[in-house]
Amino acid sequence: MDIVFVKECKVLAKHGYYKEEHERLQNFVVSVYVKLHTEDASKKDDLTKTLNYEHIRKYIYEVLEQSPRSLVESLAEEIAAKVLNHNVYSVEVEIEKPDVWGDCVPGVKIFRQKK
Repeated sequence: MDIVFVKECKVLAKHGYYKEEHERLQNFVVSVYVKLHTEDASKKDDLTKTLNYEHIRKYIYEVLEQSPRSLVESLAEEIAAKVLNHNVYSVEVEIEKPDVWGDCVPGVKIFRQKK
């Protein structure tokens, strides 16, 4: 099993539980790790045999640029669902909100497997 990933994609968006979070842009840092088999792709040097990480990046922006959500968990689920539509085994999505506090970074990390 191999991993294709997009790490630390920085997006400005308006999400959060509190009303004021829906009114101002905040930094979000998103990392997505996808487990899949890439052996055919590497042997044949064929991008169509793997998941192009451009798709992962596109899904991150599609989800984060939509109407505000209260929970980053909801955002992570939406990204995971889009990735799982591909020929993959599982996905891990991590979303951080680095601007919330000065002494630590809150966020969520979910793991989903294809059913």
